[in-house]
Amino acid sequence: MTSLPSPISYIQHPDNTPLSLDARPALPPNKPPLPLGLICNSLQKLANGTLVEISSPHLAPDMRSLGQIIWCRSLGTRYQLGVAFYSSEDLYTLRMMEQLCHIEHYRHILDTEGQPSTLEHAAREWVEKFAEQFPTEGL
Repeated sequence: MTSLPSPISYIQHPDNTPLSLDARPALPPNKPPLPLGLICNSLQKLANGTLVEISSPHLAPDMRSLGQIIWCRSLGTRYQLGVAFYSSEDLYTLRMMEQLCHIEHYRHILDTEGQPSTLEHAAREWVEKFAEQFPTEGL
């Protein structure tokens, strides 16, 4: 089996914010991946080369991004997936969706620390503290 080219860096998806990964029939891309990919966990093992539509129905029901599984590692009863993107539009959408997921994760942290917060307040605080370091490779 030949290995698929990998992005240079990845966004790590927060595990407590669910993503939906739906396999899609499509021709595999005939170009190298963009420099930024995604790492996320899944209950489902997905084969390298599988094209997936990624969404976050809870946080961003209208946002979808198409990526390709480039590696899948066993983590006990779950799997860790590496996803590559080939279109700037898909990567941009994924990055925006991931920012929403990271803000929701941050809001959850504030809640567990006894500092309940609205999503809007958590978003303002997250942007001030973390947005500058959020990956932008390939955009």
